[in-house]
Amino acid sequence: MDFIRPEQKRIFDETKCGQPKDLAEFNISAQKAVEEIAGSFGIIKAEYSLSLSRSCFSDMDYPRDLVLYDEKTETENEPLRFEYELYEGGRVEFVVYTKNELSSDERWLIEVDLRQLYYILNELVLELSCESLSLTDFQTGIPNSKAFMRFASKVVEEGKLSSYTALVFNIHNFKSVHRSFSYIEGNKVLKKYSRIIAEAVTKNEIVARTGGDNFIAMILNDHLDYFLDLLHNMVVFHEKDGDSMTFMFGATIGGLKLSDDYDVNDIMLNTSVAYQGARERRQMFNFYDKKLSENLMERKIVLSKFHKALIEKEFYAVYQPKVGVNDLKLHGAEALVRWKHEGKDIMPGKFVPVFEQDGCICMLDFFMLEEVCKFIRRLIDNGLKPVRISVNFSKRHLLNNKLVEEIAEVIDRYGIPHELIEVELTESENSHSQGVMSDVVNDLGALGIKTSIDDFGTGYSSLGMLKQLDLDVLKIDKSFIPEAPVSDNDKSFLMLKGIIALAKSLGFTIVAEGVETSAQFELIEGLGCDVVQGFIFDKPLSESDFIERIKNKDYVLE
Repeated sequence: MDFIRPEQKRIFDETKCGQPKDLAEFNISAQKAVEEIAGSFGIIKAEYSLSLSRSCFSDMDYPRDLVLYDEKTETENEPLRFEYELYEGGRVEFVVYTKNELSSDERWLIEVDLRQLYYILNELVLELSCESLSLTDFQTGIPNSKAFMRFASKVVEEGKLSSYTALVFNIHNFKSVHRSFSYIEGNKVLKKYSRIIAEAVTKNEIVARTGGDNFIAMILNDHLDYFLDLLHNMVVFHEKDGDSMTFMFGATIGGLKLSDDYDVNDIMLNTSVAYQGARERRQMFNFYDKKLSENLMERKIVLSKFHKALIEKEFYAVYQPKVGVNDLKLHGAEALVRWKHEGKDIMPGKFVPVFEQDGCICMLDFFMLEEVCKFIRRLIDNGLKPVRISVNFSKRHLLNNKLVEEIAEVIDRYGIPHELIEVELTESENSHSQGVMSDVVNDLGALGIKTSIDDFGTGYSSLGMLKQLDLDVLKIDKSFIPEAPVSDNDKSFLMLKGIIALAKSLGFTIVAEGVETSAQFELIEGLGCDVVQGFIFDKPLSESDFIERIKNKDYVLE
């Protein structure tokens, strides 16, 4: 027997077939359905109470208690209560008041009708749960990139972009947390950080994790200063093994003031460009500008050409002589990289910093070492006596625990005496890298390969580095060599004098870079510098010109 009357079946089937997309739509359907059956059962009031589990979707805005039907009539009848469990551990309770006592069949019919609503609601909760999970970063519990894209698309559709600023940011020094603690403990700190920033945004804003310790956000302009201050002065408390710890974090942030002519892809791209600009300029915050975008595009073009250029040998070496201060004879040279692409020279300042940041500089450095070894091999085979040639190696090589072994392998492959190669390293900015550099210098020295520090004085911890590294050569950056004449009290002169005196007392050979005038030469000669490298004697020479210079090692100071 079909206990559901045709009109009831129709309205519930329509509700079922038109599966609601959210709770608001469900509530409208449920109110309509109960209204249709109210007269048949003498229902004067019906309501439901919804409790979702504590899950990733439970914080969404939804009515916990809703009146489905109300005749505004007072009744003292005991209500009917029907309670059902939902997916994810939630519960829903329907409460129905009637004019008169109902028979058991009528009670059963009402429960059948309400159970259909429950089935619809349960399916909706499951869909919402799955959808919310797809928009959630599992590691931290805050929104992910997909959620950000959806939020941004909605704001674009509503035409409200001009009220927002988009941010891309990275936590300062979070790697130190992972170095100090296990992955599990580090993740706990990251979750606490994420929870703080997620609670700091309003319901009309979003902050999402894009991976690692990187985040993206859209913040209302009138809330921006508060949010930026939070990111720059973040305090996270954490307990481990009964000990309370306090972490203080800053952030590197790229910002983009939005306008209504942006689309979602523009937001992601330009905010990322602004962040890259902040990193390169070592700024805490950087706003997007068009010139920054153009520079980034140029960098990408340069990078895209690297591997083909390396294969086709578009890179080549030139040699800048090093001249003894006392005897004015050729003492050695520095190999400098040049790039000729499609018949045009690309200046090192255009590509070396790009390759340095990307990391492909390491491949280029080894290419240059091999070119130098080939050159020295040809000199030896042709009966010429080579001079020592230095090759630049980026500090990025310090991540390679086989660096010394690989350098020696190249040199030995061409049968080059080790003393003819000098490895020029750039001074490092932190104690860990200096420790690695010290090991590299010692291991190269044990193999008879000379080492030097390039551009001394331009880094952050020069004096400490001199104490730690057992170097052969110290190259003083040209920025420390003043334009002569100078007084004895001139700060530049006093700094240069102090550096040379200290380096000499430590047994280093001193090379002065960028010497261009006779007055500068006389100045560094008087201070006891050993070797000069600069235009006063020679610009960087081609291989053939340098061979001629090797044949005639004497210079004349004009």
